Amino acid sequence: MNLFQQNLEILRRHNRALAAQVLKISGGTLSIQLAKTGVPTAVVKNRAIHSAYDPIREAERWAEHQTKDCQSGETLVVLGVGLLYHVEALRTKLPQDSVVVVIVSDLSELVDALSVRSLDGWGDRVCWVWGHSEQMARQVTQQASRLRLLTYEPALMIHQQEYDAFRLQLRDQLAKGVSGRLHIMVVGPIYGGSLPIAGYVVRALESLGHRVSWVDHSLHAPGYQHLQTIQDDRLRTTVQQRFSDTLGVISLAHVAEDPPDFVLAMSQAPLSMAVLEQMRRKKVLTAMWFVENFRHFAYWQQMIEGYDFWFVMQQAACLEAFKNSGASQVSYLPLAADLSIHQSVDLSIQEQQELGADVSFLGAGYRNRREMLPVLLGHEWIFKLWGNEWDRAGVLETVLQRNGARIDTATSVKIFNATSVNINLHSYTGIGFDPEGDSVNPRTFELASCGAFQVIDHRTLLAELFDESMMGIVKTPEEFVPAVRTYLHEPEQRQVMAERSRKRVGMSHTYAHRMQTLLSTVGLASPDRIGAILQGERQAESLLARSRDCPELLPLLRSFPKTDRVELVDVARTIRQKGPEATLSREELLVLMMDEYRQEKRDFL
Repeated sequence: MNLFQQNLEILRRHNRALAAQVLKISGGTLSIQLAKTGVPTAVVKNRAIHSAYDPIREAERWAEHQTKDCQSGETLVVLGVGLLYHVEALRTKLPQDSVVVVIVSDLSELVDALSVRSLDGWGDRVCWVWGHSEQMARQVTQQASRLRLLTYEPALMIHQQEYDAFRLQLRDQLAKGVSGRLHIMVVGPIYGGSLPIAGYVVRALESLGHRVSWVDHSLHAPGYQHLQTIQDDRLRTTVQQRFSDTLGVISLAHVAEDPPDFVLAMSQAPLSMAVLEQMRRKKVLTAMWFVENFRHFAYWQQMIEGYDFWFVMQQAACLEAFKNSGASQVSYLPLAADLSIHQSVDLSIQEQQELGADVSFLGAGYRNRREMLPVLLGHEWIFKLWGNEWDRAGVLETVLQRNGARIDTATSVKIFNATSVNINLHSYTGIGFDPEGDSVNPRTFELASCGAFQVIDHRTLLAELFDESMMGIVKTPEEFVPAVRTYLHEPEQRQVMAERSRKRVGMSHTYAHRMQTLLSTVGLASPDRIGAILQGERQAESLLARSRDCPELLPLLRSFPKTDRVELVDVARTIRQKGPEATLSREELLVLMMDEYRQEKRDFL
């Protein structure tokens, strides 16, 4: 019996289905060579998968590094197969009762490993998962909810797309099983396009049952804007920076006063590197949802190492740029709509007269819009232009509404509803369409959520969000006028397409969807902290079950509803409610002492 057959017998004893499947597959993914120490190593397309000198020692170092943060009760999910040196080292290092799951994206690679490496002594203590990404994710989440992903990058890179798909499926599967509630602090900007999004995020998190503290810095906008009256450029910039730094310290004070599990900052939030470093020293997890074009707003480069997590609305080049600049965790997270705000509304006759139009555009006066929108003038339809930053608009001044005033959200929704064909032209500082146009703006989701029809310029990321049955998509500036004319004469088709886009938003593109994705991403990356809370490990019911070996704690926990999250501060508050004359148990006194110590250590500032 050769080595492959011996390994097959080990597999067969514990996973007959996998053994049967392996028999049907031939190897050839890995090129097997001998390392300097005489053991097999592997290469794929001239890329080493294991050390060419000592793969065993390399794997031991990898396992030592990976396990230093692991906690009891976690299931360790390994991405990357190779010749399994790292899996053996991990399995050997961990206690017998630890669960190790290996994700096999390509059985051919596993066949190569089984042909040259023995499973004897450790292979029967590994769970092997293979199949389609959704199937594998479902199988893993059925085994355990508290997961820690461990990646062996050299082998993972062979099947990067497959492993990325598995990660996304795993994230979404875990999001469905969330029961725990977090305390999340949302830090908004002073002003700007991300300010209303911060409000949508707060409402979405609250709708999901989380406790949200919103640090709303827009309250300080008048003071900040008043600084524009300072004539000297250098002095004005310095004072504005000092103002922003002060707001960052205010944010830090909120964290100290009521420590959150997680701080989520929106673009332009006034959090300096010094403030973020202070939060990190105090073990506060932070994330930034960067809802701007990374090519046009480059301040992220100075802040890249300040946040534990980055979420961006662009893919490919953006993700690569952030990773290359030092982002430890960066994920794609497109924008969305708030169904409670962006919806169909009934308009009065007066509103319909003022806001209604055959064709309209709402947005700021970027160069490409100034160049392109005049083609919509002088036709058989009524065209209205809404929004600010349209100074010296030229021929467009004849259709500019309300003298170019800023349009609030409620009025925007009415305009969307009152317009037959809404033009959605993404901003660009050049002429025409942005040749690197990828991200999809918030207006796309908001129009769709209102059930309003739109003609939109092509974006590379649009197809995975909406398709051509839901909105008019034009690929060149020359197509705008013909598209508008065609759809204006097809009201029934417009209605059908708009309704499809509205349903798509409700199914997949709300801010609640985005926050579920964001939190499950963070939870998956920090299973012992955010992940544990999301999976309900801080709920009274779970704490009671885990306190059976410590009966002294049971009376302290039984007073809480089973589904309530319980922290030290909650138990201490309950004890203090007994009054100053109450006789307290030893355990109650210890809780109060620990809570006092906690309060004394809130030295954030």
